[in-house]
Amino acid sequence: MSLPTSAPYVVVGGGIHGLSTAYHLAELLEEQGRPASDVVLLDKQRLGAGATGISGGIVRNFYLSAAINEIVRQSVEIFELDPALFGFRQVGYIAVVPEIQAEELERIAEQQAAIGYPSTLARGAGPVAEHLRGIFPDWRADGATASLHETRSGWADAATTLAALAGMTRSAGVQIIEGVEVVGFDLEGGAVTGVETAAGPIACETVVVAPGPWARDLWRMLALPDEIRVGDTVQPAFHYWQVREGEYAHEGEALDARAPVVHLDADVPLVSPRDGSTLQPAPWGIYFRPGLGGGIACGGLPLALETDCALDPYGPSHPELGATSASFDEAMTTGLSWALGRFGSTGAGWTSSSFAAPTCFTPDSYPIVGFVRENAYAILDSNHGFKMLALGKLAAGELLGDEAPELSAFRLSRFAEAALHPVSASPYPWT
Repeated sequence: MSLPTSAPYVVVGGGIHGLSTAYHLAELLEEQGRPASDVVLLDKQRLGAGATGISGGIVRNFYLSAAINEIVRQSVEIFELDPALFGFRQVGYIAVVPEIQAEELERIAEQQAAIGYPSTLARGAGPVAEHLRGIFPDWRADGATASLHETRSGWADAATTLAALAGMTRSAGVQIIEGVEVVGFDLEGGAVTGVETAAGPIACETVVVAPGPWARDLWRMLALPDEIRVGDTVQPAFHYWQVREGEYAHEGEALDARAPVVHLDADVPLVSPRDGSTLQPAPWGIYFRPGLGGGIACGGLPLALETDCALDPYGPSHPELGATSASFDEAMTTGLSWALGRFGSTGAGWTSSSFAAPTCFTPDSYPIVGFVRENAYAILDSNHGFKMLALGKLAAGELLGDEAPELSAFRLSRFAEAALHPVSASPYPWT
């Protein structure tokens, strides 16, 4: 498809949020008698070439923020419309935590109940072990005093979800143009009048940026500051973590394909069964689920990166930031063995394949959604991709003037107002 010289709406980013927004915007425009071709979606490589395409696709509502609980609930409703189409495995999600996080789980359970999102809370070491052994008879992780089992959560196969959204968006009539890089924006009086691409300019009335890890770069192109006021302080607008995940297999042992996703946090050191060395000091955490290839998909132990870290080539293709280490794989397999007896206690018998990728976060590690310039709308998901699928639908309504109260907690203005989302005691920087 050739590059148009103008379009009322230009969406930058062909990941889950860019596609979802473009699709829902096209639908709403057609309801108003306007053509879906008014929406142009650009991606500098191909659809899903960023975080969407390599995501573990976990869909969970394990958040202290009540505002994000509601967004996840709406996102799950979209997945439930056609689970097979979206590759959604509604197998459930269990958060298992030590005492320092137990009250947080109680609060989350109350918030989920308030919005009709069913979950089962177990409190105390005995009830937690009993609940987990009812699902995994060989559960043996020690120290957990609370668990929260979300029955509507689960995980989505990234490739299937991406294919569904891409097909829906194309069928709706959106102009999708891949292999065209955005290199700047034309600004007049604080508004965007055009999008500059490596293939030429596109005049536009409204631009939507849904760039995933490239939020930092698109932010700068919009002439927005690298630092923003957060209450009484000034902080970088974005910070980066390297997330690390892998596919692991152990001598014929596996997880049932219907097993729930498990998030396991621990307040004791992770010790190597091979030589007794400390692989990870406390606290630490891992998450795991059945893998597509019959193994176990497992991740955790993110690493902080420099703000100006390299993003291209993205993910596993990057020679440094796309790679993990033998010590990471040992920590993952040791954590899995610590949790489940089926994997033995010697640390032997594992095969692994893991990768890493930079991920972009806002100051409080929650999304920024809304207008950041007069006619520039941002969906900066802070690495909360699949579980926030509903952002695209809500954003599309706002682009046509129907403000979504569910998004009020995710505005850029919250930082200056110090109206930040709550911080968890979890070892993960974004829970």
